[in-house]
Amino acid sequence: MPELYLNGAFAGQRVTGQQRYATEVSAELIRRHSGRLLRPPAPVRSRAALSHLWAHTALPALSLRAHLVSMTSRSPVAARRHTLVVHDLFVLQHPEWYSTRYVRTHAPVLSAQLRTAAGLVAVSEPVAQELRRLYPHAPVAVAPNAPSEVFRQPSVGHLPAAVRTLLEAPGVEGFLFAVGSLDPRKNFGRLVEAYRSLAAPLRSAFPLVIAGGGSAVFAEAGVQAAPEVHWIGYVDDPELAALYAEATAVVVPSLDEGFGLPLVEALTAGGRLAVSDIPPFRWVAGDSARYFRPDDVGDIAHALRTVVHAPGRRGGDHDLATRFTWEGSADVIADFARGHR
Repeated sequence: MPELYLNGAFAGQRVTGQQRYATEVSAELIRRHSGRLLRPPAPVRSRAALSHLWAHTALPALSLRAHLVSMTSRSPVAARRHTLVVHDLFVLQHPEWYSTRYVRTHAPVLSAQLRTAAGLVAVSEPVAQELRRLYPHAPVAVAPNAPSEVFRQPSVGHLPAAVRTLLEAPGVEGFLFAVGSLDPRKNFGRLVEAYRSLAAPLRSAFPLVIAGGGSAVFAEAGVQAAPEVHWIGYVDDPELAALYAEATAVVVPSLDEGFGLPLVEALTAGGRLAVSDIPPFRWVAGDSARYFRPDDVGDIAHALRTVVHAPGRRGGDHDLATRFTWEGSADVIADFARGHR
């Protein structure tokens, strides 16, 4: 069976969406398909520029004698037998969401990667449809994200101290929770504006908690401060699982996404969802979420008012166990990659 090399340029990066995907799928490709993880040298891993350079120069030669799979944007521009996982096309389609420097350096690279890859793997069917439209001659497969094991057994004991203190305050009945970077695409500006429009008693009873942070690659997010909005910064996975499970509702107001990992994680943890009405979220969550128009502050506010008073039915009825698994995605990628000569 042809050897399978895995691009390990993601090693050393902070774990967010792409890195989680790469970490989990790589582990299954190694365990189930004898994949070999190729890591950049230790001095290179902590420096983004050197890590990109390693991917562009060292990996193409290796692809001459094995199938190469890249699962993040740190991937070669051209390689002979290269399967590229595509999480989204936003740097090409919405450059206004990123810094000018990031667009100038990353958009041409992604365009070249998409043209030269032997096969493209999309993380959702909506992304796959866009790839088929733009690159009609490229083979395309779908291998989605999945919930990691930590989200299956959340523990209230892992709630961040700041949130535990918040819930002990007089009059607080619960909290709304959102997670993500301060990326304009995450739409936190409209979420906060919608939240601030709610009646004061409702805000006092259900404060809004937002986890995550910013990044230099994103344009100005335009998020205003508000007394009942609590920014708690980066949280680890056990904390995140507890936040999903204990929140009155998990709110995901993104203008667009390639997949929507928080939806799957929150549903797995037993959370209730109020999310943007966009194709990837419909594809992921089906009827297991309350949807709103992400460009309409009034509709977001209406969804927030509705979800805090919704009946006790929460997530968990969605068939996540068989539809979204890291093992299944690894199997798809291995078979797809080895199908290219």
